[in-house]
Amino acid sequence: MGLSPATHSLSYASCVFEGIRSYGGKILKCEEHLDRLRQSAGVFGLTLQYSNQELTDACYELLRVNQLADAYIKPLVFYDDADVSFKGRGCSSRVVILALPFQAVSTAQPYRLTTSAWRRPPASCHPYQAKASTTYALSYLSYREKPDDSDDVLFLSTTDMVCESSGANIFFSRGDTLFTPTTELALAGITRKLIMEELCPKLDISVIERDIPYAELEAFDGAFLCGTAMEVMTVSSIDEVNFIGSAYVDRIANEYRRFTTGGFAS
Repeated sequence: MGLSPATHSLSYASCVFEGIRSYGGKILKCEEHLDRLRQSAGVFGLTLQYSNQELTDACYELLRVNQLADAYIKPLVFYDDADVSFKGRGCSSRVVILALPFQAVSTAQPYRLTTSAWRRPPASCHPYQAKASTTYALSYLSYREKPDDSDDVLFLSTTDMVCESSGANIFFSRGDTLFTPTTELALAGITRKLIMEELCPKLDISVIERDIPYAELEAFDGAFLCGTAMEVMTVSSIDEVNFIGSAYVDRIANEYRRFTTGGFAS
């Protein structure tokens, strides 16, 4: 499929997508990802003309044809080139899926985060629950501007509340409890949901979802990022705040690795 330079989504960011992982040829949480893709498409008026089963079959066919076992699968839904103006009149929805070999991110060294100079505007200014290309413009700008001694950035709201990193949700630990920001200004991550609803109950770890002021960071003893590509990554510091480490963060990371390598139901 050729891509015209007049493609609407190329100029106006009217594109939504998903990032999905396969482990040993089995796709993790495929239905949940495709449900979110459909929800994101609806926000932009895009039409996802295939059923979840058809899209799932296409993902597995991509793995088979390319002989991939551990892979990153990315379905995109976007508008074509029927209208070169931002209005998109007469544009049709297109769907493309790509798959790439993808090995686990090394967790040998915890991440160091720096607060981004860019702030997350209020939810009335941006559709955060759509996984859309628009959201990642700030991620791109923030990441390229981060200091060389930082691994990623942390986004804050305009009221100094913690949101997420450039592409992953964040959790903090204090004692035997985990804390995570609400998803008002962050994507409701599928890995985040897996940790909160499946792994933490199994490990008997409490999770509190609430607003977390930046000024509260010093009160936590541990932190980690989580996402489809990131999996679970320990955070050692945010700006000048250093975390002493938490056994509960390590337990979550170990349990996630066991889950993804232990024959989960696809």
